[in-house]
Amino acid sequence: MSPLAPNLFQRRFQDLMEIGRARLPSLAPDWTDHNAHDPGITLMELLAWTAEAQMYALSRMRRDERAAYAALLGLAPAGTQGASGLIWPDRLDPAAPAATYIKSVVLSADTVIHMTESESPTFRPLHALLWTPGRIERLETRGAKQRRADHTLTNERGGLSFLPFGAGTGRREVLALTFVCRDQAGLFGGVGSGVGRSRQTAKGAFWSIGVQAAPPLGGAVEPAKSGHASHAGHSPLTATLVSGDERIALRIASDTTQGLLTTGALLLDLDNVGSSPQRFTIELRSPGGFPRPPRVLRIEPNVIPIQQGQSIAREPHEAQGMPDLSFALDVPGLRFVSGAEPVKVEVAEASGIQTWRRCERLSERGPAENVYELDTGTSQVTFGNSVNGRIPPAAAQVLVSYAVSDGEAGRVARNRKWMVAGFAGVFGVNPDPITGGGASSGGLEERREARRRTRDDHALVSADDIAAAAKALPLLEVARAWVPEPEPRAPRTGVVTLVALRSRPAGAEPEQAPETAQWLEAIRRRLAGRMPLGSRLVVAAPRYVEFSLDAVLEAKAGLNPAAIEAAVRQELQKRLAPVAATPGGTERQPGVALTRRDIATWLRATDGVQRVIQLQLRRADGQSIQDTTVSRSGLPRWVAARSIIEVLRPEPGRPR
Repeated sequence: MSPLAPNLFQRRFQDLMEIGRARLPSLAPDWTDHNAHDPGITLMELLAWTAEAQMYALSRMRRDERAAYAALLGLAPAGTQGASGLIWPDRLDPAAPAATYIKSVVLSADTVIHMTESESPTFRPLHALLWTPGRIERLETRGAKQRRADHTLTNERGGLSFLPFGAGTGRREVLALTFVCRDQAGLFGGVGSGVGRSRQTAKGAFWSIGVQAAPPLGGAVEPAKSGHASHAGHSPLTATLVSGDERIALRIASDTTQGLLTTGALLLDLDNVGSSPQRFTIELRSPGGFPRPPRVLRIEPNVIPIQQGQSIAREPHEAQGMPDLSFALDVPGLRFVSGAEPVKVEVAEASGIQTWRRCERLSERGPAENVYELDTGTSQVTFGNSVNGRIPPAAAQVLVSYAVSDGEAGRVARNRKWMVAGFAGVFGVNPDPITGGGASSGGLEERREARRRTRDDHALVSADDIAAAAKALPLLEVARAWVPEPEPRAPRTGVVTLVALRSRPAGAEPEQAPETAQWLEAIRRRLAGRMPLGSRLVVAAPRYVEFSLDAVLEAKAGLNPAAIEAAVRQELQKRLAPVAATPGGTERQPGVALTRRDIATWLRATDGVQRVIQLQLRRADGQSIQDTTVSRSGLPRWVAARSIIEVLRPEPGRPR
């Protein structure tokens, strides 16, 4: 008979004391009295007694207690994971449904989707979807004071990134997508027969908008999980449908783009849209702003978010009226998420269909309870014996509903052709891989993951821990971070200040400092949960001291002044870069003042510069200064747009 729990209680009090005494000569050679009357030995006995009690408790821990400790690390039992991704309309195929169909179609949640070269594995849409043929007539950003930026051609061509909400926080900008349906009857006109029936058929179906995001310019990149259901959380966006004079607020049912920061899909709930407009505009806003400006390569309606697997509805099994009825599910690969019931068991008796409950152990249940036990590893369902759990009546039908997937076999490389049931020919392609499939979690994998999390996901104690964790945050483009040393006489209040800098595209310093309040708050919110109790994290931008310069230089004979001016600006940009343009590059150290002599030395060292005729530094208000003094966490910030650098040719007859 196998033991109920592993025998971890192998060390007793005396064993621990002998181990401790054996290590004393090497750890404390000056300690020579190891007898019972020594206070150090008494302290060792206390520790040995405590360790013995803890090992005993761990050895006798129940299964639910071990599960509770695992939950503290974010670990919970789960079944196989279905791979997921996005199927996009194929723009290059003139025979694709997106180019030929003229009627809207409702794709149910059990629509079969598979690759053209293989009918297995099969995929299903994540939700019921409304597929409406048409085209984007206009895609533009509308800002304050009637400013507009048209992205229609850039979006159609693809490959070039654009800013759908501008270069700022996006609070005042609106992304307007004007869509024209190919069906003359409008958005719902082709579904069913008649406008009323078509509108009722489309109830509960979402309209999807796919987003292909550009990779971050720096910092950590999130693992590829395009369109993954685990990212379908709260969206920072709001959506409004505009048709003529009518404005209808739409609920964003799912947002796997995380606010257009990563590739995914927006699913819009159209149930409160009563009419069937042929031409309408979807306005997207972010009332709270973005932590950083989204950059997008492509926006396309009618993208299908898919997940590998299928649902088994009411699989029948016949009960014989015997105790300990047990059977395995017909289809392997049980799929369920943590915290959800893996299967639904119903028993059709003479009194009707009753739903039975899952329990951890039948041995703890009474004879009249409608319960069953499930082994998620083997997909085995076991019923009671009339002493522990009720026996299903003879000839009763046991109906089991569950979901399955093929795990890792569902992963698919990018750029594959796909077939969708209900459409003739090839429907579309997947520009990104179909990822996320995995086998069910087992004991060994969970213990390995628990050890990894205790090692890597620890509390942020040291300054290096906090800075490294900030730079590892995905999608926020944290390029540089440090914790400044507190003042020697400053009171210790438990407040830890982190200074963070965002990446600069191509090393160029933008006109406005890119560290916005939303960006800093996003960093603080993600790191605050890992700070020790009693400490408070404050994330701030460096104290920038802006300056510009006016310089007149003389070029060496025979050289182009314009090329020398470009070289001078590039040299200043490299020397004063708060963030290194390339990995391992130089970056300005905080707290170091910048003098006029420093800049003059850099200018004279630039290739092609004969001499510095005139050099003047100016503050942000235009006042002339000799140097820039910065605080301990400050950095000088050169405003290149306000700087004037004039390069003159050498005077005729002047000695070289």
